Amino acid sequence: MPRRQLSPHELQALRDFAAQWGKIIARRALGDSGPGTEVDFQAMEDIARAAAAGVCEGTLSVLLQQQADRLGAEQPCPACGRSCTVQQEDRLLAFHGGQLTQREPVCHCPDCRRDFFPPTAAAASGRPRLQSRRAADDR
Repeated sequence: MPRRQLSPHELQALRDFAAQWGKIIARRALGDSGPGTEVDFQAMEDIARAAAAGVCEGTLSVLLQQQADRLGAEQPCPACGRSCTVQQEDRLLAFHGGQLTQREPVCHCPDCRRDFFPPTAAAASGRPRLQSRRAADDR
Protein backbone atom coordinates (compact mmCIF):
# COMPACT_ATOMS: atom_id res chain seq x y z
CA MET A 1 0.00 0.00 0.00
CA PRO A 2 1.43 3.39 -0.91
CA ARG A 3 2.35 5.79 1.82
CA ARG A 4 -0.50 8.28 2.34
CA GLN A 5 0.46 11.88 3.01
CA LEU A 6 -2.28 14.36 3.80
CA SER A 7 -2.35 17.56 1.78
CA PRO A 8 -1.81 20.91 3.52
CA HIS A 9 -5.54 21.58 3.02
CA GLU A 10 -6.48 18.27 4.73
CA LEU A 11 -4.09 18.98 7.60
CA GLN A 12 -5.59 22.44 8.07
CA ALA A 13 -9.08 20.94 8.13
CA LEU A 14 -7.97 18.55 10.90
CA ARG A 15 -6.47 21.44 12.84
CA ASP A 16 -9.71 23.40 12.50
CA PHE A 17 -11.67 20.37 13.70
CA ALA A 18 -9.40 20.00 16.74
CA ALA A 19 -9.78 23.73 17.49
CA GLN A 20 -13.52 23.18 17.82
CA TRP A 21 -12.79 20.52 20.45
CA GLY A 22 -10.83 23.22 22.29
CA LYS A 23 -14.14 24.85 23.18
CA ILE A 24 -15.32 21.65 24.83
CA ILE A 25 -12.01 21.24 26.68
CA ALA A 26 -12.16 24.83 27.95
CA ARG A 27 -15.66 24.24 29.35
CA ARG A 28 -14.61 20.91 30.89
CA ALA A 29 -11.54 22.46 32.53
CA LEU A 30 -12.97 25.74 33.82
CA GLY A 31 -16.75 25.50 33.52
CA ASP A 32 -19.30 27.26 31.35
CA SER A 33 -18.48 30.70 32.74
CA GLY A 34 -14.78 30.33 31.85
CA PRO A 35 -11.72 31.40 33.80
CA GLY A 36 -11.88 33.95 36.56
CA THR A 37 -9.42 36.79 36.83
CA GLU A 38 -7.22 34.67 39.11
CA VAL A 39 -6.40 32.25 36.23
CA ASP A 40 -3.32 33.45 34.38
CA PHE A 41 -2.21 32.70 30.83
CA GLN A 42 0.28 30.06 32.03
CA ALA A 43 -2.54 28.05 33.64
CA MET A 44 -4.57 28.30 30.42
CA GLU A 45 -1.57 27.19 28.40
CA ASP A 46 -1.07 24.20 30.74
CA ILE A 47 -4.68 23.15 30.06
CA ALA A 48 -4.19 23.48 26.31
CA ARG A 49 -0.89 21.56 26.41
CA ALA A 50 -2.45 18.69 28.40
CA ALA A 51 -5.36 18.53 25.94
CA ALA A 52 -3.01 18.55 22.93
CA ALA A 53 -0.92 15.74 24.41
CA GLY A 54 -4.09 13.72 25.00
CA VAL A 55 -5.27 14.23 21.42
CA CYS A 56 -1.84 13.18 20.12
CA GLU A 57 -1.72 10.10 22.34
CA GLY A 58 -5.24 9.02 21.40
CA THR A 59 -4.72 9.60 17.68
CA LEU A 60 -1.37 7.77 17.56
CA SER A 61 -2.68 4.86 19.66
CA VAL A 62 -5.62 4.30 17.33
CA LEU A 63 -3.58 4.64 14.12
CA LEU A 64 -0.81 2.32 15.35
CA GLN A 65 -3.34 -0.30 16.47
CA GLN A 66 -5.19 -0.12 13.15
CA GLN A 67 -1.89 -0.59 11.33
CA ALA A 68 -0.95 -3.58 13.52
CA ASP A 69 -4.39 -5.16 13.01
CA ARG A 70 -3.73 -5.33 9.25
CA LEU A 71 -0.90 -7.83 9.75
CA GLY A 72 -3.09 -10.80 10.55
CA ALA A 73 -2.24 -13.66 12.87
CA GLU A 74 0.92 -14.89 11.09
CA GLN A 75 3.80 -13.39 9.10
CA PRO A 76 6.60 -15.08 7.14
CA CYS A 77 10.11 -14.99 8.58
CA PRO A 78 12.21 -12.67 6.39
CA ALA A 79 15.14 -15.11 6.54
CA CYS A 80 13.59 -18.55 5.96
CA GLY A 81 9.97 -17.84 5.03
CA ARG A 82 8.44 -19.96 7.81
CA SER A 83 5.05 -18.74 8.97
CA CYS A 84 5.37 -17.27 12.47
CA THR A 85 2.69 -16.19 14.93
CA VAL A 86 2.35 -12.45 15.50
CA GLN A 87 2.61 -11.61 19.19
CA GLN A 88 2.39 -8.19 20.80
CA GLU A 89 4.83 -6.61 23.24
CA ASP A 90 4.53 -3.30 25.04
CA ARG A 91 6.90 -0.62 23.76
CA LEU A 92 7.21 2.89 25.13
CA LEU A 93 7.21 5.47 22.34
CA ALA A 94 8.09 9.13 22.74
CA PHE A 95 6.48 11.71 20.49
CA HIS A 96 6.62 15.48 20.39
CA GLY A 97 4.70 16.46 23.51
CA GLY A 98 4.38 13.14 25.28
CA GLN A 99 4.73 9.40 25.25
CA LEU A 100 2.54 6.33 24.91
CA THR A 101 2.78 2.59 25.30
CA GLN A 102 2.20 0.77 22.03
CA ARG A 103 1.26 -2.90 21.69
CA GLU A 104 3.90 -3.55 19.03
CA PRO A 105 3.65 -6.61 16.77
CA VAL A 106 6.64 -8.93 16.96
CA CYS A 107 7.35 -12.46 15.73
CA HIS A 108 9.82 -15.16 16.70
CA CYS A 109 11.07 -17.74 14.20
CA PRO A 110 11.99 -20.98 16.00
CA ASP A 111 13.95 -22.25 12.96
CA CYS A 112 16.18 -19.17 12.66
CA ARG A 113 16.00 -18.44 16.40
CA ARG A 114 15.46 -14.78 15.73
CA ASP A 115 12.89 -12.16 16.53
CA PHE A 116 11.60 -9.87 13.81
CA PHE A 117 9.10 -7.10 13.46
CA PRO A 118 6.71 -7.76 10.58
CA PRO A 119 7.44 -5.55 7.58
CA THR A 120 4.82 -3.26 6.14
CA ALA A 121 2.64 -4.62 3.34
CA ALA A 122 4.61 -2.70 0.71
CA ALA A 123 8.13 -1.37 0.80
CA ALA A 124 8.57 2.38 0.83
CA SER A 125 9.62 3.87 -2.46
CA GLY A 126 13.29 3.24 -3.14
CA ARG A 127 13.66 0.71 -0.32
CA PRO A 128 14.09 -3.02 -0.90
CA ARG A 129 11.56 -5.46 0.54
CA LEU A 130 12.74 -8.28 2.70
CA GLN A 131 12.09 -11.65 1.17
CA SER A 132 12.72 -15.18 2.27
CA ARG A 133 15.72 -17.13 1.07
CA ARG A 134 13.28 -19.72 -0.33
CA ALA A 135 11.63 -17.05 -2.52
CA ALA A 136 15.04 -16.07 -3.90
CA ASP A 137 15.97 -19.73 -4.48
CA ASP A 138 12.72 -20.35 -6.37
CA ARG A 139 13.73 -17.88 -9.11
